[in-house]
Amino acid sequence: MAMGVMLVAVVVVAGLLLHAATVAEAQTLRVGYYDQTCNRAESIVFEEVQKAWNADRSMPAALLRLHFHDCFVNGCDGSVLLESGDNQAEKNAPPNQSLRGFEVIDRAKARIEAVCKETVSCADILAYAARDSVRVATGGYEYKVPGGRPDGTVSRASMANSDLPPHKQRNVELLAQYFYRKGLSMDDVVVLSGAHTLGVTRCGTFDYRLMSDQDKGMNATFRNELRRQCGYDANRVVSLDAGSPYGFDTSYYANVLANRTVLESDAALNSPRTVARVRELRAAAPSAFFGSFAVAMGRMGAIRGANPGKVRANCRRVRT
Repeated sequence: MAMGVMLVAVVVVAGLLLHAATVAEAQTLRVGYYDQTCNRAESIVFEEVQKAWNADRSMPAALLRLHFHDCFVNGCDGSVLLESGDNQAEKNAPPNQSLRGFEVIDRAKARIEAVCKETVSCADILAYAARDSVRVATGGYEYKVPGGRPDGTVSRASMANSDLPPHKQRNVELLAQYFYRKGLSMDDVVVLSGAHTLGVTRCGTFDYRLMSDQDKGMNATFRNELRRQCGYDANRVVSLDAGSPYGFDTSYYANVLANRTVLESDAALNSPRTVARVRELRAAAPSAFFGSFAVAMGRMGAIRGANPGKVRANCRRVRT
């Protein structure tokens, strides 16, 4: 990590600690939650994320998305990890069927259970894994994440269908309604969308935007590039951040401004309501973007679980 980034990181961490303390007071979350009961928990999670990243550079994006999809349904309670039982679970909802990274959480959980039985929640493991995804993708940027999230006991596909922000949404005000319901802000919409600086998506997710030349929210040259990349094959994949699929950087915001985004929900940010913030993030030093992202993740990660239960011994099943 460059010295400038390191110094900014220290300042941002101090701010995050203050924010985390405020959140903790309301939601019983605190930094260092497992220091006394399972002091290896966070290091084990990082080791598993790093191993996954070494094997697959797209894994940080998958783990960030997994945490996001967890928090927006029932709060940050690990319910997205549960398998279907008497009803269809969240992971079976159409917006979640492309989620990945479950095995990384399983491996971390198994190792933690071997040293600290039924102590560390799956919800916290998922939150730590999302943080560590940023760490490996940036080459070392770190921020504190409080723990203390109880595991949830309810997982319903119907709730995922209604609560997750749709990618087919060009109106940023309507998109923001999904965030407002969770206590988040318009700024959080812009900053958290920056997670799309990582990862890829299937052409079938957005190919309807390539059918004609009438989508004014997509650069015409870029549209033709995507047509060549996709080749009428819905299963091919393209980068969410054109030209930089594995770098956690501000190029995503440059692409928003240039109308070079594949998802309508990303194109929505190039609107009068949000374009000034997009320009600010594009022009900012990488460390400033990292800091804003860390704070927004802290707010999202503090969304209270709606159906708290006990720590699950297996992240895929409710503890009985």
